[in-house]
Parts: sequence; C-alpha cells; structure tokens
Amino acid sequence: MLFKTASNEMTTPAILTLQTELDAFERLRMTLLDRSPGNYALVKGNTLVDTFSSEAAAIREGYRRFGNNPFLVKRIVVADVPMNFTSFNLGM
Repeated sequence: MLFKTASNEMTTPAILTLQTELDAFERLRMTLLDRSPGNYALVKGNTLVDTFSSEAAAIREGYRRFGNNPFLVKRIVVADVPMNFTSFNLGM
C-alpha cells in the first residue's frame, strides 16, 4: 500500500514509520561523511546512536537496544543509489 505525503511523493508505510529517523540522518549526513564515510549509521528518533563498520553490527546493536521497535540503519554515502525491484507476482 502506498501513501502520499505533503510533498506529494509516494511512500510506503515503513518510510512513514521511519520519517523522523530519515530526516535526522539527512540533517547529519555531511557531518557523518566527514567523520565516518562508508560506515553505517544507527539512528533512533532524532538521535544518532553510533556508527559501525558493518551493516550487520549496526543492526545487531539496534535490536539489542530497541528490540523489535523501528530504528534506521543507513550507509553513510554522498548520495543514495535508488534500488528498484521488479515483482512478477500480480497478487492474483
């Protein structure tokens, strides 16, 4: 299911759930690029928890601290590369 945001962009429920974390990451992106380029940021709410050298380590720490509650792990790069996936499942 897709939703429209105020900026008229299409978004999924997961993105809506993590919007605060995504906004915080964007605010911190340039600082993170100076400090930890190529690493992974763990963000909860408006707070940068820490950076990690591997995605798996960041995810483990997220589950350890926050359990099954939403948190964001995102690679620290200059620009995000869009990933598109094609599904052949038509839902029939």
